[in-house]
Amino acid sequence: MVQREDLLTPDNDVVAPPREGARAPLMWSQEMYWYAYHLPLPVVDSAKIQLTVPLPDPGLAEDVVLDAVRRLMTRHEALRTLYPTDPTGTPYQLVVDRFDDPVPLRRRGNEPEDVEAVFHDLFLSPMDQATELPVRVGCTLNGERVATLVLLLNHISADAASLPLLRADLKRYLGLPDGQPPTAPEPAGATATQPATVARQQRSGTRDSAQLKALRYCRGVLESAPGVQFPRFRTVSVVDPANGIESHYRRVSLQSSQLFAAFRRMREGTDFSVPAQISAAFTMAVAALSGNPRTVVKMNLSNRFREVRDSVGCFFQEALVSVDPLPGATVHELMAATKKRIFVGARHAQYSYLAFRDLKAEVESERGRTVRLGTILNCSDQFATRLANPNVPEGTPEIRPRLLKNLECLWRDEYTDLCLKSFAADGEVVLDLVAHRSVIEQDEIERMLVGMERFLIALSEEPHLADATVAEVVERFGFPVASYGEEWVHVDHSWVDTAKLARVIRSVAGVGAASVGLVERPSGEPALVARLVADPSIRAEVEAHVLAVAREELDVMCPHAYVWCDALPDADASPPAEEGEPAGTGTPAEAGSGSDRPGAEARDRAFAAAVSLALRGAPVDLDSCYVRQGGTAVMAPAVVRRLDRLGYTGPTPDDLLGPWPLRVVAGLCVPGRDKTAG
Repeated sequence: MVQREDLLTPDNDVVAPPREGARAPLMWSQEMYWYAYHLPLPVVDSAKIQLTVPLPDPGLAEDVVLDAVRRLMTRHEALRTLYPTDPTGTPYQLVVDRFDDPVPLRRRGNEPEDVEAVFHDLFLSPMDQATELPVRVGCTLNGERVATLVLLLNHISADAASLPLLRADLKRYLGLPDGQPPTAPEPAGATATQPATVARQQRSGTRDSAQLKALRYCRGVLESAPGVQFPRFRTVSVVDPANGIESHYRRVSLQSSQLFAAFRRMREGTDFSVPAQISAAFTMAVAALSGNPRTVVKMNLSNRFREVRDSVGCFFQEALVSVDPLPGATVHELMAATKKRIFVGARHAQYSYLAFRDLKAEVESERGRTVRLGTILNCSDQFATRLANPNVPEGTPEIRPRLLKNLECLWRDEYTDLCLKSFAADGEVVLDLVAHRSVIEQDEIERMLVGMERFLIALSEEPHLADATVAEVVERFGFPVASYGEEWVHVDHSWVDTAKLARVIRSVAGVGAASVGLVERPSGEPALVARLVADPSIRAEVEAHVLAVAREELDVMCPHAYVWCDALPDADASPPAEEGEPAGTGTPAEAGSGSDRPGAEARDRAFAAAVSLALRGAPVDLDSCYVRQGGTAVMAPAVVRRLDRLGYTGPTPDDLLGPWPLRVVAGLCVPGRDKTAG
């Protein structure tokens, strides 16, 4: 058998930085950020987080500040770790022993806009995981002294729970009045458990049983999740004229002192925490906006296990939480279910992300459609502390009016539908929503946030509101509500446009007519059935075509069954495509997949050669999907890199992991540059 080492090494597909240091596998939690780095969002880049430390007047000398940053990097291994891949395409951590001090980005002036400008300059250029240390340094200057220190961190090396630890260390090293007195330099790694140690423990076998339970839980969520929460999601391209950056998202922040006061009133005598209440309100809003009674959210919980509570690194993992805000359920029932589901999701949030990504691809193959998990909820775990803060007096005499602000949004990906971040600060509760432009309009964002705020305030004033139904809350508080036409059906927990699906099927050569509708299975559940006038021998072509279209048209899916007919009643025949409406024949995959097009055979050969990396040199069947042939998530980026070396661009790792035949992915390939390898 040909080994992957033999396939990869001759073409130098491995990024091997000329560094020395300790090697370790990736932690499960780091795997998500390694995989996401290889997706074009729209450029290949790392997720980044910011740490800002204002310095007391008149500031500090730059050499003192940079020395503190070096001490910080020496103390915490995560801040001097690279993430290259080995000859098999597998990523690993490389904790470097010696490193150069980061070169600071400087800006004169210390107004808020100066600090923001430093952050922007640090943020906008891509950060290479394999070759660039995960810390960038910037500062604003007051004369020749540093007034504000800005650190930009690669998220694969630090999570939000790391920031207070880093801030405390920096203040100590800088000798600031509110920090502890500086101490002698610590030896490298003189903190709590390091990421490399955790990674080795995870690979030791001691956590296999817990991981299997977690993955079984994830399978259950994936099998019953909506294919897409918002079937009208579409890729958009909006360029912000102010900075020339593609802006796919809107960001609106609601700041409410009334809501802060309401939560204070409810913190005693209620069975539900503030995060549970906000989560229930958000799932109601999402269910109303999407029209889907099942809501699956990814929750950014601070689910750090005990050994790493005082460690710097990216240890948290997203918890999958599935909630059913059914119209007839009461508020109390929904909150009780939400509280339980959050607990269960957090308990099953420790697993290999790459194993989860393989599992997701397997479930998608079984269901015949992708599962888009694009709804994110991040509730601060500091609500209880903030609400009990004696520095914010009870019963604030003057309740400030609600404040809705349109904020700049630097998100550039297409992998999120809605993301709500909620926290308390300075006597206000903040609901900060990042929303994809194809999912929700500007006025709907404001109606959603205001509706959530009004509902939660009313809940504190009207205890009987807990007996109201979800439908009553949606109507009373004005949540935006989705509507679908008669041609839409709800099946497999998802909305499907049957008229469009019928037109897609009819566009396949050899299909004379087609219609799509629901029938009841013996189990009582509905099934999506296509009736078509065609020879049954073309079923594979029909399925491949539907899957190809479903890459972009999220309101279609593969039927559960086909019925082959000699003719269809006129009433059932699907109408012709309207002008300007996609019929399924012009998608990128289909447009380039014909074998009679010039260069198609060479393209297919190159694509098969690249995919063979993931299959250990085994023959590649372009009429079967990647996962069914043994392809894995960890190898998908290596396949894309190899394809690039063969002179083709276009496919992403996510395209490989989809449920469609590989011939569809091959159709995405376009010549990128001159071939450098045969």
